Amino acid sequence: MTSQWYDKLQRIWPRPRFAAIGLGLLAVCLIFVTSNWMLSNLTRSHPHKVTLSFVVPNNEAQPWQSLIDEFETAHPKIAIDLVNLRDQDAIKPQDPRAVKKQYIDSFNQENPLYDLVFMDIIWVPEFAKKQWIRDLPMQPTDPELKKFLSDDVKGGIYQNKLYRMPVRSDIGWLYYRTDLLKDAGLKPPETFEELIDSSQKLQAKELRWGYLWQGRQSEALSAMFVEVLHGYGGFWINEKLDVGLDRTEAIAAVQFLHDTMFDQNPISPKTLTTYREDETLKLFLEGKAAFLRNWSNVLPRANLTDSNIRNKIGVKPMVHTSGYTSGGCQGGWGLGIAQRTQHPEEAWQAVQFFTSAAAQRKLFLAASDGLPTRRELFKDSQLVKRYSHYPAILDFFENQKPHPIVLRPAISQYAQATCILQKYLHTALTQENPEIERKMQDAARDTRILLKTIEGTPNEKGCIFDDRG
Repeated sequence: MTSQWYDKLQRIWPRPRFAAIGLGLLAVCLIFVTSNWMLSNLTRSHPHKVTLSFVVPNNEAQPWQSLIDEFETAHPKIAIDLVNLRDQDAIKPQDPRAVKKQYIDSFNQENPLYDLVFMDIIWVPEFAKKQWIRDLPMQPTDPELKKFLSDDVKGGIYQNKLYRMPVRSDIGWLYYRTDLLKDAGLKPPETFEELIDSSQKLQAKELRWGYLWQGRQSEALSAMFVEVLHGYGGFWINEKLDVGLDRTEAIAAVQFLHDTMFDQNPISPKTLTTYREDETLKLFLEGKAAFLRNWSNVLPRANLTDSNIRNKIGVKPMVHTSGYTSGGCQGGWGLGIAQRTQHPEEAWQAVQFFTSAAAQRKLFLAASDGLPTRRELFKDSQLVKRYSHYPAILDFFENQKPHPIVLRPAISQYAQATCILQKYLHTALTQENPEIERKMQDAARDTRILLKTIEGTPNEKGCIFDDRG
């Protein structure tokens, strides 16, 4: 048979050089066909692994590696591709805004890159509404969910369907210097008025600043503001889609924040309007302020062995005005499943594994940011040995009355709504003589217009989504 092919090639290409080329091409074709046949048979007898891909903020990537190794050992037919940790072509988004962009770009591709979706609590309504993620094979009333913190579960539900299982929780707190308050004969403040009074008394003793909070035009500003707003008895957007930004409570909340910087005896630096969580934490760790509003990662960092304020920090819910109650903004991250994944069953196995008590225990023994989402872990001996404040936090979540958690609006247009709030609020806080009532009326008007649209697509230019959620 080979000689027949050679004779034909000789007639087509009489010169030996071309004949050799022809035989070479024939050999390549035979190798290609044979190798494909062998690969096909090999695949049928030994099915290849299913690969599930996802991405996380890059500073959180490394602790996942040991969890991935455990999962792959327990599930030999499933491989996990955390793209941050690839040896080649790694994708390393540095902040939540970049992570969100990665997922949205993938959702809109013909062949989506990601199967699992590691998402901020504030993304769930948008992702679910646009059918970028699928509802999980677990009912919101499933008894298994009672093992998690209730507000973290609630943050994963949209229109009575569960889209996200909690991995890491978070909440905003008021931190204070216990040593400074004790030396001055002061108690931790309960109201805004007490916070101002205590700050000014401590500043009179040559402390640089009283109170630090996040004022940069970013999600940090929105998260901080909902706590102050709640403390004044107000609301941003409620479950009936009423807008409260132009009510007297909201105007009073903005006035308080403005006064902390522009009063005759300011307790906060004007530069706060350029600061997010990390910048304010740095000042606090340097001993330059008595009070700090921030997330749950402050206490572990303040108590590191090289910290100047180790064992000198107390923590409590945000202050409030007389007649109202404290509330901390709910943050956190969780796992969902991309709508167009080709492997939904395997993806669900991964979600269950990574949100298990054993996986969370390992994750929080390796990293200190945020809080577990499973209630049992707040009493886990290994974790309590490292984070002695965990039992008190669980007691706060479960027994504080009224309920102390503030959720940001669970609407599909959240990205646009927070942009509107940030724009007008930041403007009001950066001007010495602002028309606060007018600016909040404008914020309320634009928000109401947004909520009447189907998707809500106002211009988001200048809106920054690069903070913890």
